[in-house]
Amino acid sequence: MERRILQEDSIKYPFVRHSFEEETGEHVNDDLKQRGRDSWMHADLVLCASSFTRRSLVEAGADASLCKVIPYGIDVTNENTDLAISDRFDALFVGAGAQRKGLHHLLLAWQKSALPANSILTLVCRAIDPEIETLAKQISNVRLIRGLDPDQLKNLFKISTILVMPSLVEGFGQVYLEALAQGCPVLGTANTGLPDLCGYGRAIWQVEPGQIDQMVSVLETVSRTLPGNPKVRGDARACAAQWPWARFRCGIRSALKNN
Repeated sequence: MERRILQEDSIKYPFVRHSFEEETGEHVNDDLKQRGRDSWMHADLVLCASSFTRRSLVEAGADASLCKVIPYGIDVTNENTDLAISDRFDALFVGAGAQRKGLHHLLLAWQKSALPANSILTLVCRAIDPEIETLAKQISNVRLIRGLDPDQLKNLFKISTILVMPSLVEGFGQVYLEALAQGCPVLGTANTGLPDLCGYGRAIWQVEPGQIDQMVSVLETVSRTLPGNPKVRGDARACAAQWPWARFRCGIRSALKNN
């Protein structure tokens, strides 16, 4: 399922072909790839962080009744009760600058969107595909940061208007919860753990994977409605607070006990 999705995208956007080959392990030994793909066949119980992961296993032939969805968690503290509110539209991407994260889709949508003149898209990527980096350099109001320490990243979440990570394939996407916990709303796709969190609205927006025009529409809307909006930042933290790590551990124990 993962390979099919990425391959279809690489045909549509040939400049991500190198990223596609790296992501899908085209150069990895066939026997090793096969063992990785078939490992679930030896399991009596498969714990999935998201419904998307579960769906990929079922498509591969796994028994749906053995695949239990238990989303990851985060502990929201009271350290940042004074949430930063800026009037500028500051979009943020955090993750590997690779095809699977949909960064090329975000860049193309950003280039196409009619946004306030002072809008900024910040990319935090320790590694980025060369072709995707070239695209980023060709687009106005995009800056690239080659990684941050945890405290710096936490502060960036606090001052950013929205986190955008429109992944094509994502086992969960812990960065969504990290952003929400700091009061930063998020935009992603259904091929992530977002559908298993708080659903649509409030502080979470979803687009169909690879649908650039949909992303343009959402970016243009949130660029007008989110800057300077304290309520949505409170909603973001409230969403994250519903998923403490204690809930994750309880889910694991319950699944093991009932299996």
